[in-house]
Amino acid sequence: MKQILKHHLKKAILLLIMVVLSLATSMTGLQGVQAEEGKELRIVTSFYPMYALTKTLVGDLHDVRMINSANGIHGFEPSVKDVAAIQESDIFIYHSNILESWAKKLMGNLKDSGVEVVEASKGLEMEKVPGLENLGKIKGMKEESSYDPHTWLDPVEAADEIQLIADALSKIDPDNESTYQERAKAFKEEADSLVSEYQDKFNALSNKTFVTQHTAFSYLARRFGLEQLGIAGVSSDIEPGSKKMIEVQKFIQDHAIKTIFVEPNVSPKSAETIAQATGVDVQQMSPLESDPQNDKTFLENLRQVLETLYEGLK
Repeated sequence: MKQILKHHLKKAILLLIMVVLSLATSMTGLQGVQAEEGKELRIVTSFYPMYALTKTLVGDLHDVRMINSANGIHGFEPSVKDVAAIQESDIFIYHSNILESWAKKLMGNLKDSGVEVVEASKGLEMEKVPGLENLGKIKGMKEESSYDPHTWLDPVEAADEIQLIADALSKIDPDNESTYQERAKAFKEEADSLVSEYQDKFNALSNKTFVTQHTAFSYLARRFGLEQLGIAGVSSDIEPGSKKMIEVQKFIQDHAIKTIFVEPNVSPKSAETIAQATGVDVQQMSPLESDPQNDKTFLENLRQVLETLYEGLK
């Protein structure tokens, strides 16, 4: 009889230990989103600059992905699969309501989903493209198309934006706040160094005017004291009218422009037509809207953009 009682007592003690351990595990899971089941956060970004800036901060701490990698962001609409990926994420990071207008439509669906939504440029001032209002309206061009959302092409603006992302991530994931802030600071130091280097290069040039396929470089131009003229507006999917084409040709002739810069993944038809009429060269220069598909950091890719522009203006 004593042996039977002793056996049951051991089973009861073992069961009690298992219950205590189970409760301890449950308590650990309540300490934060990232601690739940030991899983990392799932972060979804809208396109390359947002992915690259976020990845710079997060590194291998969490899973960072982008829904739009191969194509430019203008005219992009997320697929059903893209929307599902956003809804299943912990954090969704996009650039701005001006650029990703589709993101506003998702807000209602995400309101009660538990997804933390970060508009990365909130706090930055979007500016109208200098002179764009004087070049004539393009058919189908909306008012927001006169604003340039390409802030990431200015190293200083990119540093400001990565700081805004770091601040947002620090609130969502406070355990890694010091990491986010330290990496944002390091990015700013590298960005400032890049500006200093290319400011000297551009200052030494006599020609400071350039023509691009679409008006994506006004922040970059302003930072380095340059002048940009875009064949199309800030959206690369809008073709310019005949009046605009004539104005661009005259501008090229008046300013002795030697090169028209076009971007990858977009038809260069308009640029090539103007090039044939004026005798200038056509050269690729990426606005970094699509994934460059290399192992370089964001600032290394931005350096390549600056170097391409510098060599084209020499």
